[in-house]
Amino acid sequence: MAAIYDYIIAGGGTAGCVLASRLSSYKPESSILLVEAGPKDDSRIRPSLGLVGQAANEIKWKIQSAPQDAMNGKTLDLVQGKALGGTSAINHQVWIRGAAEDYDQWAEEVGDQRWSWDGMLPHFKECETFIPGPELEGKDLSSYRGFSGPITVSQTSSSGRPRRYSLREAIGNMYESQGVSRVADINSGHHLGYAEHSTSSYDGVRYWAGSNYTMGPNVSIMAETQVTKVVFEGSHAKGIECLSSAGERTHISAKVEVIVSSGSLGSPKLLLLSGVGPTEELSKHGITQVADLPVGQNYSDHAMLATFWHLEKSGLAMGDVEMRNETCDWTCGLPIDWLAFHRHDQDHTIRALAASDLSPVEWERFKLPGRAHTESGILYGHIDFTGKAGPPPAGSNITVMTKIVTPSSRGSITLTSAKPSDPPVCNPNMLSTELDRKLLFAAVRLTAEGLEKSIAPEYGLQENNVEDSLKGDYSDRAMKQRALNCARTVNHGCGTCAMGSVVDSECRVKGVTGLRVVDTSIIPLPLSAHYQAPVYAVAEQAARMIANI
Repeated sequence: MAAIYDYIIAGGGTAGCVLASRLSSYKPESSILLVEAGPKDDSRIRPSLGLVGQAANEIKWKIQSAPQDAMNGKTLDLVQGKALGGTSAINHQVWIRGAAEDYDQWAEEVGDQRWSWDGMLPHFKECETFIPGPELEGKDLSSYRGFSGPITVSQTSSSGRPRRYSLREAIGNMYESQGVSRVADINSGHHLGYAEHSTSSYDGVRYWAGSNYTMGPNVSIMAETQVTKVVFEGSHAKGIECLSSAGERTHISAKVEVIVSSGSLGSPKLLLLSGVGPTEELSKHGITQVADLPVGQNYSDHAMLATFWHLEKSGLAMGDVEMRNETCDWTCGLPIDWLAFHRHDQDHTIRALAASDLSPVEWERFKLPGRAHTESGILYGHIDFTGKAGPPPAGSNITVMTKIVTPSSRGSITLTSAKPSDPPVCNPNMLSTELDRKLLFAAVRLTAEGLEKSIAPEYGLQENNVEDSLKGDYSDRAMKQRALNCARTVNHGCGTCAMGSVVDSECRVKGVTGLRVVDTSIIPLPLSAHYQAPVYAVAEQAARMIANI
């Protein structure tokens, strides 16, 4: 490895791989170093759900959150990918861009229309090759879908293997009976209603940044090596310090820029260790300050609450045998047909609470008519992300996942110490606002009532007997008790190096030169999305900004 490169990318996750690939093409005369703490590859990544039921801790960053005040001091499992491709190598491949109004609000708040829906659309298109299902096949989708990008994106019904789930029509009818409208394409920018699930996989094979974004000969990859510090000369980023898995310390210089791409948890940690952050936090750990910026603040994440149900009729969803068989058709992709996105401002209590408790900026975000507040999805299996549900009953089981996608709760990322080997203190401050709790409970109640009215009479349905199961009691009191014990993060963190306060609209860190941040940490507001698709587009956009094309 050389000791000097034009560009150094600190983190070979989703965004880092996109940046390395695109910069190698846009700037073929430049030398690029991509540094990743995890391995270059792992055989378990390629199967769509090859990591289901496997700890695979060696390719994951696993951090316990700080005790959550609003959840009786419970800690949460926070996870990021630790392999080339980052979280795109370990996630469940859900592909949801979010609402057009998410991006239009982002652009308005940072004063740059390149981050609006129209500004981001070319980058959403250039990263994907979309394979539509039967309902969209033959239609002209070219105005908003891509058909020649590195990441293959399919729908449940366009999978190359049989994925015609028995409850598809019944669940769709349930949503219709509740007045939830059908949306043709969940990624059109208008996703309020229920729409077919979309995924970065096809025929049981995962597509991810570490494999499907090719890199030119001007890219060097340093795997199993962790960047421990950005090195400054005055206020200019001159390079990095890094530590290999073998314990070898290395200093590498950057002629042009250092680009931090270590994720919503890792990027703020690296900046803080390097002297970029709040005065009080850096002083506490004896770190010399380079720039006083609110690094690590504005941390938001999507909270999720799961409920588990058993169907009397067999053959409708995964049972215990299928859960153990990771090669069967049930697990060639996430076993789900529909995702539903809801607004709850028609609830007068929720709207009044939002009007009284939110800041003026948050209130404006809350009112955006096309922006969802919550998301729900019904998985055809007993899929326990909580660790509290126990083994599934024999036969057909389903899991309802309910999430807040535009939360008002905010937390922080701070340092445990000045040692790079120590994990950061991550406090998402989950469910800390009454509004977030009300929204979550309203969404859980909506789907549970739909199941009991539409599914139970025909198929037989009862909630599984797990800790704090609701058993038909959908009062705020009962759901609060369940949320205190069983809510969790979806690991959709953002905002910890927020655009507008930490970086400018070209991802350049304020108050210094030669340093950018490109990953989910720069997203300044929660998106009604799953963050995989947005971070691909963010990196595509940033690569063009860096190359000035």
